[in-house]
This record gives sequence, C-alpha cells and structure tokens, in this order.
Amino acid sequence: MRFAPILLCLSILAAPVVGQAAEPKYSPAYDRCLASPEGQSTIGMIQCAAAELKVQDARLNRAYQDAMKRLDQPRQRAALKKAQRAWIAYRDADCASVYDPDWGTLARIEANACLLDHTARRADALEMYRRLR
Repeated sequence: MRFAPILLCLSILAAPVVGQAAEPKYSPAYDRCLASPEGQSTIGMIQCAAAELKVQDARLNRAYQDAMKRLDQPRQRAALKKAQRAWIAYRDADCASVYDPDWGTLARIEANACLLDHTARRADALEMYRRLR
C-alpha cells in the first residue's frame, strides 16, 4: 500500500496534459516546401519558414480582427489589445533567446521555427477566441 502514492504520481506524470495544444495548423505549401530538394538545406528551411510565417502572420491578423469584432464592450477590446501586445513581446523575446550567432546555423532554423510555431498557435487560439458564448 505504501507504493500507491508513488504509482499515482507516476500515472499523473505519464498522462497527457489537459488542454495541451495540438500541433499548430500550417499550410500544405509549407510541407511541400520542406519536402522539396531546396527545403532540405539550411537556407531552404529558413526560406520555407519565412514564407510560412507570412501566411501565418496574415492568418493571425485576420483572427485578431475577427476576435475584436466579436467583443461588445470597449473594455473587452482593450483587454484583448493589451493581451496581444504582451503576447507579441513574449514571442519576440522567447524566440530571440534561442538565437545567437555563435550557436551556428541551426540556431537560425530554431529561431525561425520558434516564430512560426508561436504565431501559428496564437492564430489558432484567436480563431477560437470567444466563439463559445
């Protein structure tokens, strides 16, 4: 019986996190770009991510504008605007932390992937923002 608490803890740690975000939605063009011969090189991966970032940034901006339109009160719009500005600052700082020129070319890929991942996930979240009312 003294192992029951340990087993319970292990089962909790092994369980998926509730509310854990699914993979972000990327365009089919991104997968095609990465699968192409050009997308297999470092510069190719960076170019694929940069092109997809433009797609995701446009999606994020549309989702933000749509979310703002769904809010009735000025205080609600102000709160979302404040949250969005804070999110942008967080995304930029977080992704800057994974890049340093001394870390080689892989750091550029990781930094671009960071921006892309954060942006796509935020677009996903904003697309669902206040849909359930």
